[in-house]
Amino acid sequence: MFIGREVELGLLNDFYNDNNKKVLCLTGQVGMGKTTLLRHFAEDKKHIFHIAYPTTDVGQMVLFARSINEAFDIPKYEATANLSQLNKVYSKELNLTELMELIAEKAGDDKLLLIIDQYNDFVKADPSYEKILHEYISEKWAGNNIKLIICGDSFLAMDKYVYGKKAIWKDTDITSIKLGAMGFYDSCKFFPEKSGEERALLYGLTGGIPAHLSEATGDVTYAVAAIYGNSITPLPEDTMSIDLRELSYYNRILMTLAQGNLRVNQISQIVGKRKDVVVPYMNTLMDIDVVTKDTAITEKNNRKKTRYGIVNTNFLFWYRYIAPNIDMYYRGEINDLWEKLIKSEIDDYMKMVFVRMCKEYIQKEADALRMPFSVDDIGNWWENDEEKGTTAGFDLVALGENEDKPCMVFARCYYNDEPIEMATLKDLIEMTKHVGAKGDVFYIVFSKSGFHENTLTVAGAIKNIMLITLDDVSKL
Repeated sequence: MFIGREVELGLLNDFYNDNNKKVLCLTGQVGMGKTTLLRHFAEDKKHIFHIAYPTTDVGQMVLFARSINEAFDIPKYEATANLSQLNKVYSKELNLTELMELIAEKAGDDKLLLIIDQYNDFVKADPSYEKILHEYISEKWAGNNIKLIICGDSFLAMDKYVYGKKAIWKDTDITSIKLGAMGFYDSCKFFPEKSGEERALLYGLTGGIPAHLSEATGDVTYAVAAIYGNSITPLPEDTMSIDLRELSYYNRILMTLAQGNLRVNQISQIVGKRKDVVVPYMNTLMDIDVVTKDTAITEKNNRKKTRYGIVNTNFLFWYRYIAPNIDMYYRGEINDLWEKLIKSEIDDYMKMVFVRMCKEYIQKEADALRMPFSVDDIGNWWENDEEKGTTAGFDLVALGENEDKPCMVFARCYYNDEPIEMATLKDLIEMTKHVGAKGDVFYIVFSKSGFHENTLTVAGAIKNIMLITLDDVSKL
């Protein structure tokens, strides 16, 4: 059963129905469901679906011919296990130009999708392949109803072959889709029968990666073993090795980030590299969508107030708990690692996951007009105490409008076993004085364990204070 991806399917259908659009490029890390999405999209449309393999030009043409056979049932290109027959027939008779002519002949006047997955492996097989594809799409098929979709796991390779300054497609009007992890609400569709707390935890473990979501069955202990101890599902190092050759310093940096050291000077000190050496590493990790750089929402040009974070919580979990204890992982002691080292502090880890859930909740509720404000931008705000080496701020800050006037929304998210008391609410309100808020101000407190009665009483009497529980956030 296909789950979610309504936005991406909408973009794909827009591309399919636009007669002026000829090329679409879909990128995303391994495990994000690119192939599954394209197969689902194309299943009721005339199409050729070719998954390239890293092989020679002859080998690539054999596989491409078979993909064409699957679409048009051409007996000549049936699969065979006879290697001598392959060498005799395919090496002499198959070339990309002839196959492109065959595609046009078989398509006729019909609309046809030519989908090439793992595009970088396809064009690496022979330097002429991308030139031939470009020539047919841009010139020879200009009047045809044939559309090209190219797809790949490697951000750097796809940038080189599709978007780079020397790429043959650089001047082509390309529809681009980057497939990221699923949000909390789409992720929950994989386990709708779970409780709110279970949904939150499974989302935190999987990071919304479809390859992991499909394994998140049973209880939490089973899910941890299935997600991180399964040789089929991709691990962070598997994902990054597609783009990076040497992982040692990248792994060290990510472990440092996962422990809460988010500023360049902190990372530099721990990994033993100068800041001007660390920054290029961070830029590369941002290029492949592993790391993100944050600035305070009201001070986006303030370079002194910059910090980094790991994009996906699946990566965050790995580098916070498993990578530092990789010996236990190698011994297959995933369950022991969970019981002895992770379980007792999982609420601290889940705080970061909960913030992401609450951010999605605010945006969703505002878009549905169930909030007294709209949201134009949402991020966070903090201030650093350089003398004490501490940071204080909000988990979320949103900028928007209330009754056509600017407003700001300040939120804190608490994932622990204690109901929130009035002092916590007062602290939130007091902290807003440091920001210099403009317009109307709204306060939101999110809590896993609810609120004390006095907090509920005060909030109920003040219109601009909202108290929201984990159960509220996790409702589908």
